[in-house]
Amino acid sequence: MTQRSWLQIGLVAALALSVLANFFLAGYLARHHRAGIGGGTVAEALVRAYPEDVRKEFRKLLRENRSRTFAAVRALLQARRALADAAGATPYIQADVEKAMAGVRASTEALQAMMQRLLLEALRNTRQAV
Repeated sequence: MTQRSWLQIGLVAALALSVLANFFLAGYLARHHRAGIGGGTVAEALVRAYPEDVRKEFRKLLRENRSRTFAAVRALLQARRALADAAGATPYIQADVEKAMAGVRASTEALQAMMQRLLLEALRNTRQAV
């Protein structure tokens, strides 16, 4: 075989691998897009131990508060990016990394507190308070 035919075979193989990888990536993104950016699986994990009526009410409350939930998730993602940037910066400045870590903690706590408030509301709406 000539050098040109090996190049053609290599290019065809690379193209085939690329197309295959794109199909897998498209399936992954489609699956996670349906779950929502808020990590529907994370929210579901929070209420998995509760009865179906509580889970249903929680999902309804998540939909009603979608913009707030997305804003909290975006803030967390932004804080994580800031941490990655600070950790990878040259020169490395520990104070910047610590500040970015504090931002991630604050964003995580805010998101968790919001999810817990929604769960408490779902419980209140579906259970008789004593």
